Amino acid sequence: MSDGKIHIPARRKQPVGDQMVVKVTPEAYNALVDIYNESTLSLKQIASLLIVKAAEQVVYDKE
Repeated sequence: MSDGKIHIPARRKQPVGDQMVVKVTPEAYNALVDIYNESTLSLKQIASLLIVKAAEQVVYDKE
């Protein structure tokens, strides 16, 4: 799809706790560390910022 958005399948919402561990691929972790090495922010701050900004680009494809 060429609208510049990230399309993912939709599902029912589930409650989320205050703290969760998210496992990422080695490639994603290495990209995060590359950004961290050039930044003054913590890994947590960078990951949170990237996720929130990326979430603005997500389109839920409901069947």
